[in-house]
Amino acid sequence: MNLNGNYLQLILALQCTHILLQVTEAEPNRIEVSQFPSEIEAVEGKSINMECSCEGDRHVEGIRVDWSKDSKWIINATSSNCTINPVYDNRLSCTINKTKAKLTIKSIAQEDAGLYLCKLYIEIPPPVRRGSGNGTKLTVRAKNKANNRPELGALLLLVILVAVILYYKKRQKSQRNSMMPADAVREEIHEENHEDEGNEENSSSRGPSQWVASSLYESFDYFAIKGGNNGISCNVSNS
Repeated sequence: MNLNGNYLQLILALQCTHILLQVTEAEPNRIEVSQFPSEIEAVEGKSINMECSCEGDRHVEGIRVDWSKDSKWIINATSSNCTINPVYDNRLSCTINKTKAKLTIKSIAQEDAGLYLCKLYIEIPPPVRRGSGNGTKLTVRAKNKANNRPELGALLLLVILVAVILYYKKRQKSQRNSMMPADAVREEIHEENHEDEGNEENSSSRGPSQWVASSLYESFDYFAIKGGNNGISCNVSNS
C-alpha cells in the first residue's frame, strides 16, 4: 500500500511538472500587442478605424489577425486572405502591413457598439507566436437631425436671403412706378404755371401799348366818320 501511494504521488508530481514545463515553454512564444485607440465615440453612419501592432523583428514574414466584438469573431485576415462575418454585410475591411493590422467599419450603427479585441499571430517564421490587445471600446451616438446636413441648412438660408432681396427690390420698383404718374402730373402743372406766368407778363407788358393803339384807331375812325358827314352836308347845301 505504501508503495502504491508513493507511486501515485510520483505520477501526480510528474504531471504537475509537465504542466509547468508547458506553461514555461508557452511564455516565450507570447508577443506584446498594442491596440489603439482604447475608446472611440462616433456618430452612426460614419466610418471608424482601429489598429493593433506587435514588435516584430526583420525575420517576420507573415502574420494573422483575428478581430472579435464582445467575444464573437467578426473578421479573420492575413496579408493575402480575409474572412468576414456575413452579419456585417461587407461593412468591415482589414488591411495588414508587416506587423500592423487596421480594422475599418463603415456606416456604423447602434448595434456596432461594444468592445473590440485584436489577437495577433506571427506564423512565419515558426513557431507560432501570439498576443492580444487590450481592446477598443466603441460608443455610437444617434444622429442629430438638426446637424444631419449642415449644407442643407446653409442652402435654405441662402434661398430665404435671395427671396427677401428679390421681394425688397420688387417692392422698391412698384413704389417707383406708383410715384411716377404723380411726379409727372406735378411736373406738368409746374410747367403750365410757368407758361401762365409768362403769358401774364406778356399781357401786362403789352397792355398799355395795345390800349394806346386801339384808342388811336378809335379816334381816327371817329374823325373820319365826322369829316365824311360834314362833306355830305356841304354838298347838299350848295345844290
